[in-house]
Amino acid sequence: MPLSAPCLATMNLGGTRLVKGENAARAVEITTVHAAHASTVARDLLTDSMKAGITADNLLVALGPPSGYVIRFTNGLTAYLSGDTGLHTEMKTVVHDYYKANLAVINLGPSAVTAHAAAHAMNDLVRPVTVIASHPNEGVTSGGKLKPQTRTAAFVSLVKGRTVYLALSGKTMEFDGGAKCVAGC
Repeated sequence: MPLSAPCLATMNLGGTRLVKGENAARAVEITTVHAAHASTVARDLLTDSMKAGITADNLLVALGPPSGYVIRFTNGLTAYLSGDTGLHTEMKTVVHDYYKANLAVINLGPSAVTAHAAAHAMNDLVRPVTVIASHPNEGVTSGGKLKPQTRTAAFVSLVKGRTVYLALSGKTMEFDGGAKCVAGC
């Protein structure tokens, strides 16, 4: 099911789009949810003419509100894609209480969330069945094994009562409606 960037780029916070493959019986539901992080472009990524227009006033270019997504698949799986985020109350009230996400992909970038905060989000706020640790901005594995002195290892050790997987390059995982990994685990 191909998704085009304009399809999601035009969604407001809280907005939902239904995306249905050509031969699909039902649509996948994609909702934009809150995230807590900066959403600006670094000046060195701008063209010279754009830099000239904002430098004198020390302005930044904002991309819009920071966001994550909740995706409801046709098999019953409800996945929360955190985006780069710090802790926020909508993890519980919106993602857990309303959408009842059973799979969470949590970004562990060091400028947004600590291992302890991310574990708190999974254990106490979102409370999914399964977690995928993603976007760590550090070397996480060696020889296919988790490196013990990493932020990611600290996060994994702090998550309780949930299966935690690492997002690994070139590896595709498949999940059933209950967030149990059924392939590529």
